[in-house]
Amino acid sequence: MRERFWIVVLWIVMVTGAALFVGSGLLYWQGVSAVEERVEARGLMKKEEVLESVGEFDVAEHVAVTIKAGEEIGEISFPVLDVSIPVFHGVSEEELVKGVGHVPGTLLPGDGGNIVLSGHRDTVFRRLKELEVGDKVMFGFDGGWYTYKIGRIRVVDKEDTSVVVPRPREVLTITTCYPFTFIGRAPQRYVVEAEFIGRVE
Repeated sequence: MRERFWIVVLWIVMVTGAALFVGSGLLYWQGVSAVEERVEARGLMKKEEVLESVGEFDVAEHVAVTIKAGEEIGEISFPVLDVSIPVFHGVSEEELVKGVGHVPGTLLPGDGGNIVLSGHRDTVFRRLKELEVGDKVMFGFDGGWYTYKIGRIRVVDKEDTSVVVPRPREVLTITTCYPFTFIGRAPQRYVVEAEFIGRVE
């Protein structure tokens, strides 16, 4: 029985990882202009509209069901780069051409655990390589700003599903294709991991 449980968990992780990698490989040739032409009146989705009375339900599971694909849920900001980018739920072509994608099935700021974002290396994340351990990343969500501090930057194989595994503490995981100058489908992923340090209104 226990072995069957772990097999199911492994399949869920593998499917989620596959969705992440397929999504982040889409629209390689799209330009930066698509991000700059986004609608200015984006507004943050209120968490209460997403999380109804969850009772005994798992928050991550409920969020994955109630947030609609393509909806703008917040904004990611890199103070050291003076860059802010809108975040949309989903990692399909529709979301990634407009900004950064929030990987379905992963958590949201304030929920604890692993929050995974993905974007194209030649548009929204073209300057991601300039970040260093110790730099701060901010996620605007639910009327406040959640601050994270980069603790690790690594390069993994595109098949590595460790990027989306659950975490015991709140972690913001940002991923894009790698190498940044690679032509075609990149064989690796550039991963930035930042730990939650606080929230301000």
